[in-house]
Parts: sequence; structure tokens; C-alpha cells
Amino acid sequence: MANRQMMDVLVHSSELPWKPLGPGTAYRLLRVSAETGVWTVMLKMEAGAVFAPHKHLGAAEIFMLQGLTRDRQGLTRTGDYLYEPIGVEHEATTAIEDSLILFTAHGPIAFYNDKGGIGMVLDWEFFAQADAQDPNLSMKKAA
Repeated sequence: MANRQMMDVLVHSSELPWKPLGPGTAYRLLRVSAETGVWTVMLKMEAGAVFAPHKHLGAAEIFMLQGLTRDRQGLTRTGDYLYEPIGVEHEATTAIEDSLILFTAHGPIAFYNDKGGIGMVLDWEFFAQADAQDPNLSMKKAA
């Protein structure tokens, strides 16, 4: 088996464009790993934007850089950190104010549709494919 070198990643996130994720929601891809399934994005949610009810098929770490959202834990404010373990299932997450969120998922997230079935899965492949369509708009290696 060939040795793989670990790659340092430096992302100048302010230089990345926001890519649409859903109504009132956009992201900047910071890192995606096919080996571990981990992906990290910066999320921007406009006030009133909603993430549909969903289930975490991997743990998630959330740091609220700016804004205010409401989810299963109640209100998440600027400076708050939230850890959601694998298997957590919850109702919609709503942005009460314009919000900026650092989000790391350690696996897929299955979003439910209005009939209770899985309508969308966000995982490393989703972000890797989006990045592959225009790699200059996302991750950059450290110089």
C-alpha cells in the first residue's frame, strides 16, 4: 500500500464565493475528506431561512460566529458551541437573525421531506462533487 502524505490546508475563506444551498442559505466549503467523511463549511443563513427536520448520521460540531438560530436545544447565539452526537434527530433549525455558522459534520445528514421520507442527504460526496464542478471556487492548498 502506498504511503499517503497528509496535506495541510489553508483556506482564505473571505476569498471564496458563497454557493447556494437552499432558500436563504449559502455555504463556503472549507474542507472535505473522502477518507473520513468529515466536511467543514461556513454557513450563511438569512433571517427566516430554515433547515428542514433532519437526522445526523454522524456527529456535528457547530460554532455560531454571528447571529441567532432556534433548534432542538433552544436558542443558539453568537459565540455558542453546540455538539450533536450521531443519531440525533430533530425538527427544523430556523435562523432568527442573519447568521454565520462554522459547521463540521463527521458524517452525513439526512434531511426529511414533508412526507417524512429522506429528501436530501448532505455528505462529503455532495460537497466534493460541487467542488469538482468548479475547484477554483472552493478549497485551496497552502502555498
